[in-house]
Amino acid sequence: MIQLTERAIEKVKEILDTQDPKPAGLRIAVVGGGCSGFSYSMAFENTPGLLDKSYNFNGLKVFVDQA
Repeated sequence: MIQLTERAIEKVKEILDTQDPKPAGLRIAVVGGGCSGFSYSMAFENTPGLLDKSYNFNGLKVFVDQA
């Protein structure tokens, strides 16, 4: 389960509104590599993947790969 604070949702939506073209949402991922193992990654996403789980936080779409 993913949880975002209201302030985080507001800030990400504010940043999304400055992008041209406007991305569809935010991708949150876990990536491997490095000495410490896994790390988190966040990036704007134009098109969700077929296997993505989609979440809606007050109008902010968040995409997470099921894997």
